[in-house]
Amino acid sequence: MNKKLQLVLFNLGLALAIFGALYWFGQKWDRDIQARIDTVNKDYGYGKGIITDLHSYKGRSVEIKYFVKNKQFKFSGGWDKNPSGLGEGDSIRFRYSTENPELIISELEEEY
Repeated sequence: MNKKLQLVLFNLGLALAIFGALYWFGQKWDRDIQARIDTVNKDYGYGKGIITDLHSYKGRSVEIKYFVKNKQFKFSGGWDKNPSGLGEGDSIRFRYSTENPELIISELEEEY
């Protein structure tokens, strides 16, 4: 095989490997989110927490500090909507899994 063909095949293989890995990570991310939602929806309670950090630039992320049964938890995740204009330091409602209180769905998510 000549050098040019080897280089083209190598680059094609490398590109396929990179795109395959990105696709796999994307699918895993979606499965993890769905598992969290299913676990919370199976058996849940309601609570309130405090927004400790909220970003909307280059992705929407939120950090929430909350207590369940006198134990403190911290949630980091994304958000879909913010109709009340909540910001850092504001109180936020959420549903938590009674099985695993580390898993919550906040009022900023569509699944709430």
